[in-house]
Amino acid sequence: MSFLFGRKPAVQPVSGDRVLPLHFFENSPLVQGNNMAVSLVFDAVLDPGRLRASLEGLVRQDGWQRLGGRLRKNAAGKIEWHIPAEFSAERPAISFAHVDHGMPAASHPAASRIPKPQPVPAIVGDPDELETLAWEPGYKPGGISDYLTSDRPVLGLRVHSFTDKTIAVLQWQHVAFDALGLQYVVEGWSAMLWGRSEDIPVPCKVDTDPFDALAQGSRPATEEHLLADRRVGLGGMLKWGLGYGFDMLVRAKENRMVCVPENFWRPQMEKALEELRAEAVAQGEDVSKVFLTENDVLTAWILRCVVGQMEMAPNRTVAASLAMSLRKAFEGDLIPASAEHPYVGNAFGWANVLVTAGDITSKPLSWLARQVRKAINEQGTRAQHEAYYALVRKGAGLPIVIFGDGGMAQIGFSNWNKAGLFDLDFSPARVDLDGKSDGGGGGGPCRPSYVQENHGPIKPADGFFIFGKDERGNYWTSACKVQGQWGKFQAQLNKDFEVET
Repeated sequence: MSFLFGRKPAVQPVSGDRVLPLHFFENSPLVQGNNMAVSLVFDAVLDPGRLRASLEGLVRQDGWQRLGGRLRKNAAGKIEWHIPAEFSAERPAISFAHVDHGMPAASHPAASRIPKPQPVPAIVGDPDELETLAWEPGYKPGGISDYLTSDRPVLGLRVHSFTDKTIAVLQWQHVAFDALGLQYVVEGWSAMLWGRSEDIPVPCKVDTDPFDALAQGSRPATEEHLLADRRVGLGGMLKWGLGYGFDMLVRAKENRMVCVPENFWRPQMEKALEELRAEAVAQGEDVSKVFLTENDVLTAWILRCVVGQMEMAPNRTVAASLAMSLRKAFEGDLIPASAEHPYVGNAFGWANVLVTAGDITSKPLSWLARQVRKAINEQGTRAQHEAYYALVRKGAGLPIVIFGDGGMAQIGFSNWNKAGLFDLDFSPARVDLDGKSDGGGGGGPCRPSYVQENHGPIKPADGFFIFGKDERGNYWTSACKVQGQWGKFQAQLNKDFEVET
């Protein structure tokens, strides 16, 4: 781990390694700028050896070996994958560390700060207070360069054992996979833990980039992007970049976790659907076509809380960028069906919602949630993704397209609900009072009670991660905001959910 404490010269290639170029999405600064760590907190003692063996076993499976790959720069300065021909003690499939703290979590300075649900929607903690558990001691993520000067695998596991809890931290460089790719990884990890390796599909082959046609434009777009006329021009980009870039790179930020209990978000969901159904009836439309997801409603109230606390001018544009996976849109075309051969990598696009601050604060939540759903449905098609990346190719080298105007407020969303992190059952790794592993998974499910992510070095302001809901129906979301803004966010949260203070 010594490479984490300073830059070293690049290591020499190892003879026999399979060398592959990075794919289109892996060459993006959006992924290379982020080293990821997801912490899964279990209210049980788990066997670290079983956790390690099952994850290593997954990486050794046919088609999964890229997760044990290393990252190197070639003579031309291009980053490549170097995948060992075989894994060994000297060149393991994953990096691994285990720390046995020998105390209850409540007695540990960091673990005692694990956020807990509250009876009402609330800011419940600071994920950065657990950074010392997410990373190696003294480490601050520096992006992909951290992986270029050692033989470190791109995937790692760090396990913290307490007498009453276990924190399993999955670490990776974002070039390895995105949020939906994470779903396939943890599902495979769980299957190995349960002894069901035969249920693990062989991933989509990655020797060539399946999204190369999208990157190169070899297949022209068949339609114009729906927001093409709202693309920000050069002058607007400079104005927007000065504001948003200053917030991201210069101003101090605070990371916070927000928890919303089911008895608060569920009525909001039902009310929104009732309002949209009543509107459909009044307009003579088919009521059965009214549809919202829980994420649509959560995204809408986050938008309202952010805009409400910032006291914006009513006519100011608010742009919500919703990260989307491209897999569903391109299955059977550029990639095979995910159920048969999942694409374990990065394949992302964006849906963009453009509204005014006045609309957000004055119109009902149902209206805003419908704008979110409409953007996902209309901009999530294959043709719209192709149109989007056609605009990227025509851009000024940016990996994304900015829609709106130079004075807009930008809010980002990454929905991890489909990753199913709260649905994982690691009971086969549970250790009983006699210190024996529950290899058969008896004694009921063992699911995470808390999930968070830490990443860096890029930390944009108002970029919200929605992790999903736990067994009790609590929804969890976190973000970094400019220092001093979270108090106003909580006040708006109280107003939105009619919480008495």
